[in-house]
Amino acid sequence: MLTNKAKYGLKALHYLAKNKSNGRVRITEIAESENIPKKFLEAILVELKKKGYIQSKSGKGGGYWLIQD
Repeated sequence: MLTNKAKYGLKALHYLAKNKSNGRVRITEIAESENIPKKFLEAILVELKKKGYIQSKSGKGGGYWLIQD
């Protein structure tokens, strides 16, 4: 059985993969589309970034995206 954190992390990664052609994705967009609490998602995305799965940029035009190998 997966924890909510793991489920939300997978949902977020899946959303980023589906929308990779759109460039950067805002956290609000992910949270609303996947029905994930925004504060909880912030913590999950920080952890995914530290692990090297995603990248982010803050400020205008910022957002999250998958790291491509």
